[in-house]
Amino acid sequence: MHSSIFPSCKRLLLISGCVFYATVSTGLPLSAEPKASQTVNIVKEAPKKAKEAKKESKSSTSLSPQREKQALEFARSHHPELAELIQRLKKHRPREYKRAVRELDTTLTRLERFKDRDSDRYQLILERWEIDSRIRLLAARVSVKGTDAEKSELTSLIKQRVDLQLDMLRLEKKSTEKRLQKLDKSISEIEENRDRLIESELKKIKRTMKKSGSKTNNKK
Repeated sequence: MHSSIFPSCKRLLLISGCVFYATVSTGLPLSAEPKASQTVNIVKEAPKKAKEAKKESKSSTSLSPQREKQALEFARSHHPELAELIQRLKKHRPREYKRAVRELDTTLTRLERFKDRDSDRYQLILERWEIDSRIRLLAARVSVKGTDAEKSELTSLIKQRVDLQLDMLRLEKKSTEKRLQKLDKSISEIEENRDRLIESELKKIKRTMKKSGSKTNNKK
């Protein structure tokens, strides 16, 4: 179940990488705001395939101001650097900004579902999202300048991601074992009470038939 969140997450991470490159192309430090006289170099995108274009049009619906605010607050809480970069897209690359915010909203919505019904799974998925997001931005930075410290941090994050994947698989195994136990219990109960269950079902059917017959006679 938790794997359903990753395609959306990967798309957001791809956007975050593009955000970083757009920021670098201005020649400004990440914490600085672009001046009015400066422009962002935008790389022309290759023509989209028909399926991608159709998918894009379906997701073009704007979020409500409240949902947009919640999505950005989610990013600020769990990856402030990503939130800052996405916010800076709003003026210079509004289409990328809207796409990034929609992806954040999708991720937040899916996480909220797990939060209500499975706190352990929710925590692992949230941690995975945070690490994936940090890896994407750091990988983009390393590919541009790449200090030894950043490369070391990237390696550390990848190790954390692998460990988290193991934790997720262990949790999934535990959940599967519980479901199997319930199935075994149900199988045993039916096997032990097979004759009684058959008799009970026959009685229910006879009662239903008797009631139906009574109603038919009353109508006559």
